[in-house]
Amino acid sequence: MKKALHIATQVLFLALFALLVAKGRIQMWLAVFGAGALLSVVFSRFYCGWICPMNTLFKPIDWLYRKLGIKRARTPLFIKKPVFRYAILIAFVGSMLLTRKLGMELPLLAYVTALAVFITLFYEEALWHNHLCPYGTILNLTSRKAVKSEKIDEAGCIACGRCRTVCPTHAIDITPEKKMRIRTADCITCHACEAVCPVGVISYR
Repeated sequence: MKKALHIATQVLFLALFALLVAKGRIQMWLAVFGAGALLSVVFSRFYCGWICPMNTLFKPIDWLYRKLGIKRARTPLFIKKPVFRYAILIAFVGSMLLTRKLGMELPLLAYVTALAVFITLFYEEALWHNHLCPYGTILNLTSRKAVKSEKIDEAGCIACGRCRTVCPTHAIDITPEKKMRIRTADCITCHACEAVCPVGVISYR
């Protein structure tokens, strides 16, 4: 039931995004993101996992690549430096402000979405989610102390590692006690880990 609701929600918001692009009202999507950012303080990065059109478009790519056994490149080390993601965020915000000031009607959000999909054809999803996405950078900050998030009951964890294998953002670490632990700031609440846990100790709470 949860999976069906998840997919339906993603498709619905993808359709809304496409409609706004077609109508030339793409800036209205900022209101959707703004609401997601505000609510992330309580509900963590649900925007990324349930609403973001980029993440929704990543899913069929990931499914196809898994079926064909295609491996994508890992994130380059130099991109993992925190300064890189903040530079991307500043450049994105600056571009939006500049085009607005110049009166240019450029669908920047649509361009960013197309760029995200193109990059994900060749690199793992974590590159975009964790280091390039300007929205992801904002949500990484706002959701760090989220009230509700995906959590692992470490007492019942058998450390099989299945959750780490399917996590698209590499947000699951191994503790010194050899248990799994989710980093809330990087988790996009896609519930992939929850679906594969053989002992059912992962839940959104």
